[in-house]
Amino acid sequence: MSTSNTTSTTDFEQFLLFLCGAVELLIHFVGIPLSIANLILVARTSVIHPNMKFILLFQSFAVLLRGFCRLVICLFKFILWDPISAEMGLFFPAIMKIGFFGIYSRNYVPHILIIERILATVFVRTYEQHRGFLFTMIWLPFALTISVYIAFTSQAESVQPLANLLTTFVEFVIGTVEMAIFHQLCHPFLKRDFYQFLNSFGEVFGRCWRSFLHRNHRIGDQPATNAAVRTAPHGTVASPPAVAVGIAQRDLISGKALIDQLKSDEHFAMLNQAWEMKSN
Repeated sequence: MSTSNTTSTTDFEQFLLFLCGAVELLIHFVGIPLSIANLILVARTSVIHPNMKFILLFQSFAVLLRGFCRLVICLFKFILWDPISAEMGLFFPAIMKIGFFGIYSRNYVPHILIIERILATVFVRTYEQHRGFLFTMIWLPFALTISVYIAFTSQAESVQPLANLLTTFVEFVIGTVEMAIFHQLCHPFLKRDFYQFLNSFGEVFGRCWRSFLHRNHRIGDQPATNAAVRTAPHGTVASPPAVAVGIAQRDLISGKALIDQLKSDEHFAMLNQAWEMKSN
């Protein structure tokens, strides 16, 4: 038996802990240089909007910071030869706090990104012309303050203080509101692509099902089912017992038919008209 400060483990369990630590160490040795390269590329690009650029920089920095802290923890698992104490941060609690800060900062990025995309959708006509730093100056101090506060109030024993519970509840409410707003402001082209994906998925599934029935037909005669599959209309999937199921035949919101192979220009004109009405 090998004993750590707080927990006893068998030799096999300790072997698994060291094995997982070695694998994670290798992952971070590969991931950290890639994160640095990604951070440099994002910082040097001038194609994307400044708001999106600073969001990506913030996310890349948070991911890099968290990866560096995990690399240090994994190294100390082998230096101290005590994976449990190193994982719990008993010898270097500051590294654990910094790692928590990176995690919480990374977790706030989707909320900020949704807000930025909503602004880009609402002010679609003038958004590209406004390239100031007001948006970044508002969300960056807020995200940093919240991340630092939660990182330093979190406890290693997973005892959630009241402030963390309230923060989690507020995040849940804000996330629900964000999803509702994003659904209402969803660009018609995004809906078109989503429905095309469903339609393509249905066609692929139909081909697989017909191939499956064709192979079974070689083994046992199934004339009724095979005939039903061959006579199924285009764009439908024949499922047992030969029930034709339409895949994304109409827009779920407006009820209008989706892209017709012979009227694609009219469909795009309809989408542009809907988008112009929503923007106005």
